[in-house]
Amino acid sequence: MSIIADSVKFHGKLSELYELAKKGKIETNLQGSHTRPCKFWTATKILSGIKNSIIITHGPSGCAYGVKQAYKLTNCRNSGQTYEPVISTNIGEKNVIYGGAKELWGAIKEVDKKYSPEVIFVATSCATGIIGDNVDSIIEKMESEVNARLMSIHCEGFSGEYRSGFDLVFKQIVNLMDEPTEQSRAEMSHMVNIVGGKMGAERTEVDTDVKELIRLIKGMGAEVNSVIAGNCTLSEIKRAPSVAVNCALCLDIGYAIGKSMEEKFGTPINSTILPYGIAATERWIRGAAKYLNMEKEAEDLIEKEYMFIKKEFEESKKYLKGKIGIVEGHDAVKSLSIAHMLKCDFEMRPIIFNFHPWSTEARRTSIDYLLETGIDPEILITKGTLAFGKYESMRQTEDELLLFLGDMDIKSLVYFGSSLSFPNIPVIDLNAILNRPRFGYRGALKVAKCINTALQYSFRPRSFLYKTMVFPKNCGLSSAKSLTPKLSQDLPDCTVYAHGRRGQCMMK
Repeated sequence: MSIIADSVKFHGKLSELYELAKKGKIETNLQGSHTRPCKFWTATKILSGIKNSIIITHGPSGCAYGVKQAYKLTNCRNSGQTYEPVISTNIGEKNVIYGGAKELWGAIKEVDKKYSPEVIFVATSCATGIIGDNVDSIIEKMESEVNARLMSIHCEGFSGEYRSGFDLVFKQIVNLMDEPTEQSRAEMSHMVNIVGGKMGAERTEVDTDVKELIRLIKGMGAEVNSVIAGNCTLSEIKRAPSVAVNCALCLDIGYAIGKSMEEKFGTPINSTILPYGIAATERWIRGAAKYLNMEKEAEDLIEKEYMFIKKEFEESKKYLKGKIGIVEGHDAVKSLSIAHMLKCDFEMRPIIFNFHPWSTEARRTSIDYLLETGIDPEILITKGTLAFGKYESMRQTEDELLLFLGDMDIKSLVYFGSSLSFPNIPVIDLNAILNRPRFGYRGALKVAKCINTALQYSFRPRSFLYKTMVFPKNCGLSSAKSLTPKLSQDLPDCTVYAHGRRGQCMMK
């Protein structure tokens, strides 16, 4: 393998990168062009997953517009339920001077009367956070005047990085919960919560990953009280502490609410990485079964699920041992989970490509878990990752990867990433798998088949025409919403960000 030293910023084990980051020996700050959502956005993303609730964004109207477009409309479309609006107090220049208390008071009264929600969340924006509107005092005074439950969410974007928005809301949700009783615990001793859902309803027409986890729980003989916050209700949230165990969907995102519920109510938490592959799925199932007192049922389920896929899985797996899996690292938790699957299930050699050093702090919970379970994947970070631009999709990083791979046989390599990436090796785009799920045993079989199919067609070159659309010659790059969501979105953005054609549609 040919390594071009000038192109490589780091090449080594995850544990080595982790230590360098802790000691400040590698840059962990995001570049100005490598932005993430603000605390306000991530907080409202979780809030959007609670049914029959209204979010009042206390600030300018633009904040409400973004949340509505990104989250609430999507949730209602997925579930087929009536649209639950996102409301704005629509404060302006005068309010920034004199305060927006009057506007907030009126908005709460109007929302309660017009929509009759179970909960009204008041989410503070940067503007109201800066001027210091006393939102808590207003809510306290109004609680007796409205029927809805009121809760303030202090999530102004400047007050924390994006991860803090998730944690803030999950910890706040715990305050909506009822103290469990002996009777409620007994009645719900066969139930679990799946915690760490980031947004609203699952698509009704697709066998999603969450639906697969629910199916496995039910297959063991248990029940799911709620997916928090994935289209959950206030009544589900209230009784949530009485279940036998909280099962984290995503270890990082689910840990905040799981730990808070454990400390406040004594509800145990079953924490694993995303259950990609058989090894991770079995840890997830057995972790839940321990608290449900269903160890025998869990083993029966594991045997049944594996036998269902065994013949096809083993046939697919035997060709994968020793192959190299290059995993795009910009989605840190997902890349760690895929690396775990490749190593444990397929005996492949995973290399996480361009796992930004910033992620060592943002995703430390998942990294700690992975290292504690004995998995220490190889990390490759090229200099393009730390340059200005969208490092997920830059021509520079792809050229650097090809230099790293040198003249290796493409039949021994697969690339786990976006279909809009163009390394000259077989590509597996898990976001483009529409006939999901990707979790569990069925997901493991699906991934194994995808790898083998990609290897079988390794002789077929990627589309030169499509590559020129993604990377226009001598004029920057085009984007599907800046290529960050890749092909996972319904409607691509065909705008070309290029010299002489900014804002024009590629189809013209």
